[in-house]
This record gives sequence, C-alpha cells and structure tokens, in this order.
Amino acid sequence: MSNEKSETAISEKKNTSVAVPSAFLDDANSGLETLTADDITIPRLKVLQAMSPEVMKSDSKYIEGASAGDIINTVTSKLYTDDEPLVVLPVAYKRLFLEWGPRESGGGLVAQHEDASILSKTSKDNMGRDMLENGNYIQTSATHFVLSIHKDGSYDTAMIAMAGTQLKKSRTWNSVMASIKMKSGDKVFTPASFSHKYIMKTKAESNDRGTWFGWNITLDGPIAESEMSLYQAAKGFASTVGDVNISQPADSDASTEAPF
Repeated sequence: MSNEKSETAISEKKNTSVAVPSAFLDDANSGLETLTADDITIPRLKVLQAMSPEVMKSDSKYIEGASAGDIINTVTSKLYTDDEPLVVLPVAYKRLFLEWGPRESGGGLVAQHEDASILSKTSKDNMGRDMLENGNYIQTSATHFVLSIHKDGSYDTAMIAMAGTQLKKSRTWNSVMASIKMKSGDKVFTPASFSHKYIMKTKAESNDRGTWFGWNITLDGPIAESEMSLYQAAKGFASTVGDVNISQPADSDASTEAPF
C-alpha cells in the first residue's frame, strides 16, 4: 500500500544507537558457536493476503492487528504497514526452483533445485503451473536476502521470495540495483547492492484469477556515512548466505498462501 507521506518521512529518519552493557559486547556470539545453517531459520518477509491465516481471527496463527496488505516477519511476527514501512538493504540474490507436492497429497516442499534445466521436464497445466510427470510442480522463486532496518538503527537478517507475477517486480528491482552508478574521481562504478536502502510496501493487484497484494518497491537512496555499520553487517551477511533451506511458497499472484 502506497503513501507519499510515509515515504517522505522515511527519508528524514535518523538512525540512533542503543546503549548496551559492555558485557554484551565482550561476549558477542557466545553460546552460538556450534550453530550451522541447518540449525537456523532465516526469517521470511511476506505479504499478507485476505486468506492468510495471520489475518483470520479464527485461525491459530492469527496475529492481532494484522491486515491484508501488511508485511510480516515470519519469525518475529513483526508487522510493517504504510505507517511503519519496511526498509531494507538488499544483500544477495538467488533464483531457485522449488518442487512442491500436490495439495491433495498433503503438499509440502519435496526438493529444491538451482538448475533451470528442471523446467525442461515440465509441462503447463490449466492453472499455469509447471508440472512434473510425478505430479509435483515447480515454482520459480526469486529470493532476495536483505537486512531489514529498524527505527533505532538495529536490523534483522531476512529473505524475500517472489514468484508468479511478482517475478517481474524482482527483475525490476535487480535492474534498478544494477543500473545505479557512482563516481569516485575519474572512476564510475556500480556500488554494492547493500549501499542503498529501499522502501518495501504493497499495492492491490488483480487479473482474471483474482485480486491480491503485491510488492511495491521504492529506492530510498544511499546509506549515510554514519550508517556504515549497516553496510559492514550487510557485507558480512552476504558472505554467509550460501545454501538456504526454504519451507514456504514464495509471494505470488494469489489471494492465499498457495503459490498459484
């Protein structure tokens, strides 16, 4: 959902540091030494739809105050709205091909493929899904790894996965990042993706299959010199992205959690 006033407010916000006990800094990362990628769930930032369980009061997953069009962190349950939009630094990108079982058989993720050649083994069904001969279907997912930045200057690592009509949003976002040019002396260069902040909102969309909320991404501008700690954090996260396990469908053009 778009709001000119909130976009202007974002550009004027300043990051502030929160005082923490010195012992916290001295013992940074203690107790986490043995964790691997298999032991951690990367939070997903997803768009809530009219039929998302988080917005239905009768569902056990209901989140108080959640509405269709909001963005939610699936681990912390933090909500982002027009009044408090999501601001991110894009850190890394990965295109994945997710193999899902049919709903009538319980659904669920069957396999995760990185090679696009898997699509050559599929054919379209009447819903536009890429179906394999075994009855499973392949969902192309554009996965963006980001830092979500809070008002106080702190941040969370997270991922945003897009599919269906949202793939166009992903391509446009990638194109914007790749087109940014900066100059240092006589040298013109493309800065790292995490040198610039983006405001993530949603907007209502529709086609002959229904209506839903899709991503609405706006370039906010380069991070300030006083925010270089965010730049370094993003750089560190980028170096550790590696393999990622996905357990949920990507945001698509559906009015429910299903990818189609």
